[in-house]
Amino acid sequence: MVYNICMVSDFFYPNVGGVEEHIFNLSQCLIQRGHKVIVLTHAYKDRVGIRYMTNGLKVYYCPIRTFYNQSILPTMVCSMPLVRHILLREQIAIVHGHSAFSALAHETMMIARLLGLKVIIHLVS
Repeated sequence: MVYNICMVSDFFYPNVGGVEEHIFNLSQCLIQRGHKVIVLTHAYKDRVGIRYMTNGLKVYYCPIRTFYNQSILPTMVCSMPLVRHILLREQIAIVHGHSAFSALAHETMMIARLLGLKVIIHLVS
């Protein structure tokens, strides 16, 4: 069975780190197995909008401001329309959140549950 999967975290390229590397490598493995994978993260300076990476990995750099340590301010309401639109547009079946410190991951997973989607959290510190 092929799934449309959304990886979501406040931490992704162009930053370099363990969570960023894990999301990228896991996404590449899932793409090689035939799944459609997108990454949802916040904007990084000039990186806003949709970018494509290796093997067609689609990355949404959402225009959401960061609050502290590259994490967004958890509001639940500010990002809801945008996140909902992306999840529905991409016909996502599974949302995979990364990092215990990613407010964007927690917010997106709550929105996904409201939409009846399956969610997975990977707690990385």
